[in-house]
Amino acid sequence: MTPPQHQSATSDAGGFDETNQPQRESAAAHDAAGAASQRPEAPSAAEPTPRAAADYQGANRALAPWEDPGSASSGFSASAGFFNWHLSTGEVICDEQTFRLHGLSPDAEPQFESFLAQVPPEDVEELLRTLNPLLSSVGDYIFEYRVRWPDGVIHTLETRGRVVPGPDGGPLRLMGVIADITERRAAEEAARSEARAATRIQTVTAGLAAASTLDEVRAAVEGALPALGADSLIIADVGTRVEVLLSCGAGAGRHETLRVSDNGPLRTSVTYESALFFGSSAELCERFPQVESAIKDCGHEAWAFLPLSGIPRMRGVCLLGYASEAVFDDAERSVLVLAASAIGQAVYRAILHDTEHSFALALQEGMLPHTLKFGPGVRGAWRYEAATTGIQVGGDWYDSVPLDDGSTVLIIGDVEGHNVHAAGMMYRLRTTVRTYAAEKHPVDEILRRAHDFVVEINEEVEYPIFATCLVARVDPETRTITASRAGHIPPIVVPPGLAAYVPNTDVGVPLGVPAVGPYPVWQMPYKPGTRLVLCTDGLLESIDNDLDEGLKRTIACLKDTGDVELEILVDLLLGANRPRGLWKDDVAVLLAELY
Repeated sequence: MTPPQHQSATSDAGGFDETNQPQRESAAAHDAAGAASQRPEAPSAAEPTPRAAADYQGANRALAPWEDPGSASSGFSASAGFFNWHLSTGEVICDEQTFRLHGLSPDAEPQFESFLAQVPPEDVEELLRTLNPLLSSVGDYIFEYRVRWPDGVIHTLETRGRVVPGPDGGPLRLMGVIADITERRAAEEAARSEARAATRIQTVTAGLAAASTLDEVRAAVEGALPALGADSLIIADVGTRVEVLLSCGAGAGRHETLRVSDNGPLRTSVTYESALFFGSSAELCERFPQVESAIKDCGHEAWAFLPLSGIPRMRGVCLLGYASEAVFDDAERSVLVLAASAIGQAVYRAILHDTEHSFALALQEGMLPHTLKFGPGVRGAWRYEAATTGIQVGGDWYDSVPLDDGSTVLIIGDVEGHNVHAAGMMYRLRTTVRTYAAEKHPVDEILRRAHDFVVEINEEVEYPIFATCLVARVDPETRTITASRAGHIPPIVVPPGLAAYVPNTDVGVPLGVPAVGPYPVWQMPYKPGTRLVLCTDGLLESIDNDLDEGLKRTIACLKDTGDVELEILVDLLLGANRPRGLWKDDVAVLLAELY
């Protein structure tokens, strides 16, 4: 680079006078930029103020001191340009690379105005706002700006250097290096775009991860619509018969008429496995004129039709609607395609879940008794609520067996797990216990035989299961309760006019555990009006997963309820223990009143 020439700061015919007022207009002046397109004001030499690089826009470090202007290392690559801009004359002494970086030929006029003319008109005012304070004092600087090359391509340049003082200490020259950082900024923007896309996808998938049912998926999608930038969403199966599987968002129901066209955008997207994007209704109607009347009053102006591939037995499509016109660039399209795929998979899983749930509930309903019969001196109320995890069906059960001697055997049990296998095992075990009770075996013998049955079953299956059970025989003639427990929680006794309590009784091992001893038996008298609460641990541990706290909560709910009807009281017990969210386990309750 040619060493800079030291020139005085006095005014010349084309420069600035000593009062710091501009005397000529920039050759690159634009009507829209107005006065902002003029050359930056030269500083007054009377008040030089040292200035750190951090004071300048975009500055991040100070450069090394320059003992001889133009001799310091730039830290740029060999493709960088070098320049020396004399502030009072506007003359720029630079190498050919500086001209090329600005889209200029090497024989261009070496004046500030020549370079400013390459800046896009919309950027000029902001650039001058950056330069004006920068040139008011000496110090290091770094900033970026854009230029337009002759081919119309915009390039981003970065320059860094120093405002060098003259003999009087005031700013004289601006010296520095300049480089094209267009690719670097593009890479950074691409990385930011990828990060934003990842965040948006995560927002969609986070809600879907915990969604099991269609209602839960719908709630998750409605929460994720802002992340997608859409106002409505429809998931449809456009096979032989079009079926809307999920619809949510503002105006989603008004898309329904789009389904009637066999050659419309929905089926076209699925048939050709191609995503269709329309930034405006005009674009959509130009491609598919038959939908014009259908979308006329739908309240949406932009559309995305996204095929859902890889879903068994389903020709799915996701329709996104936008209340205003939209731009779908490559990054946006990628995000929407990924999000639609995740939502489509979640809908498919939810449909399977709901189908299995319906089957399981039907199975459970067939396995549990529709009504219970009691012997003389006993009446009751009962409830079952399935767990809301898995497929929402499990192994909790209750039963009542009236005997011909006038006594009644009350039974409650819990097979571990909440799935179809547990429900099936529950039915077999319930039938077994009921049979042994009908044979008038003692309560401990009923449990021993049921235990042997479960052990035998476990020898035939890959994964053994276990169960807890409580059997209580109520004898109205002797007014006694005789009971035994196999790993089950004890009953709650509510004497008439007295506080509820849990009797302190021994307990045997759960049914199916290989090591088995005798099942302890306990007996207690009762007065007419006594109530018994038999339940599974799902009721007591539902809120805080603490059995003792659940017992305290249930006992408190039973206070002063002697006159409350059994059907009302059993619902009160469920309400007192119902969690804010979903049941974590099956719940079975058998409430009996002895009179």
